[in-house]
Amino acid sequence: MRIILDRGLCNASLSFCQRCSAALIHHPEGVDRPCIRDIIDDGQETLTLEMFTDNRRLVLELTEEQRDLASVEGWEALANFDPALFRAGAGERWRELSRIAAAH
Repeated sequence: MRIILDRGLCNASLSFCQRCSAALIHHPEGVDRPCIRDIIDDGQETLTLEMFTDNRRLVLELTEEQRDLASVEGWEALANFDPALFRAGAGERWRELSRIAAAH
């Protein structure tokens, strides 16, 4: 399974994002979240997270050990950079998305 996330679609602080992403990694087919752009059944046994954050694209193909860690600590535990603690502007991004044709 491949989950594509965009932190720019949510104003949650990093600490909330960590808890939210930990729950998502533990139960990827659970509750919907505003940061999810897409969930793709790629036929793979592993869980792949593709995340857009801090003007970066982070792709993590999670082993069982990494998934266990991330399901407690969140995605930041596996990132190779220090992400921003606070986000802003998600409301404007959602308004921009609402103007895009549904056929897009």
